[in-house]
Amino acid sequence: MEKPAQQRRRLAVLVNDMNAAGGIQRVAAHLVKLLSARYEARLLTVEPLEKPVFSEAGIPFHSLNCVRAHQGRLGYLWELVRIGRTLRRYVREEGIEILLCIWYDWASVAAWALPASVIKIGCEHIAFEEAPRFWRLVRRLSYPRLHGVVGLTQADRPALAQIAKKVWIIPNGVPLPEPREVPKEPILLSVGHLIPRKGFDRLLWALQAPLHAHPHWKLVIVGGGEQGHSDWSYLGYLADLIRLLQLEGQVLLCPATQDIDRWYRRASCYVMGSRQEGLPMVLIEAKAYGLPIVSFDCPTGPREILRPEIDGFLISGNSQAFGSAVQRLMEDEDLRQRMGQAAREDVQARFSLEAIAQQWFALLESLTD
Repeated sequence: MEKPAQQRRRLAVLVNDMNAAGGIQRVAAHLVKLLSARYEARLLTVEPLEKPVFSEAGIPFHSLNCVRAHQGRLGYLWELVRIGRTLRRYVREEGIEILLCIWYDWASVAAWALPASVIKIGCEHIAFEEAPRFWRLVRRLSYPRLHGVVGLTQADRPALAQIAKKVWIIPNGVPLPEPREVPKEPILLSVGHLIPRKGFDRLLWALQAPLHAHPHWKLVIVGGGEQGHSDWSYLGYLADLIRLLQLEGQVLLCPATQDIDRWYRRASCYVMGSRQEGLPMVLIEAKAYGLPIVSFDCPTGPREILRPEIDGFLISGNSQAFGSAVQRLMEDEDLRQRMGQAAREDVQARFSLEAIAQQWFALLESLTD
């Protein structure tokens, strides 16, 4: 039951920007939306709101309007101090009582800039060990000043527990898509920023044989196009690799889109080649759309989403095994349907917004009651 508006605490979800469509932006928008049931929640960005994505009705967008243009290490540190001061003033003037900070840099800034009276929670988005060395040190010094940290995977709990007062593990949730009859096409879908960590080159090597064996199938890679979300030399390498493997016409590189729904609905399988992940939203979203998945394993992430032989296949770095699993799905429509149905049911139970909301409400009420 919703609490009366006058009793609601003011809560903000802090994120760097909302000007590019990515996993962080989707997480932030979903989080504000679900917490609005019990809190006066808003989405707060550090950088100005230019062309905000996921600006759904009912989600209040605010910004600190801090244009980031640092030069050098000292300039960068001074910029963080300046942003911290702006954040402190905003929180005081707006009466924010709870601040959820997505990404370790803003959690660290909030830890030092805000008084103890403001409940400050860090929200991890990537694997713990993925942070650069500088931020590992800053995080170690800053996180004890937070009220706690929310991690995405059980694999990261021990490391977080060494530097934070409290640790909760809450995965990202996704909205369940509306049922719609859209004919499936022979498409293998993969979504992500065009950077080496996402391992699209591994996908090309692994999928060479099954794509050649099934020339009517295509691999569609959706991602990149925004500043900071593409490594242009890596994109050139992918283009060269497509030619080398003679996959022209069967591999499509498409720009990032807010209408990713249509790709999930058209695709028959989802494939992921990432070398490192936190808890990849794309796998949860793919399962929500009923797509069977073939993914390379990572130190964290896929193994906590994918159930091998139930809703997909988890491959430990072997390209040939990856290709064989994909080919098995290509050739067996019944298997695709069974795994897709199991995937949808699992998202409903573990990753739906309703399920995740209850975990967040329990966490926040343990700190405020």
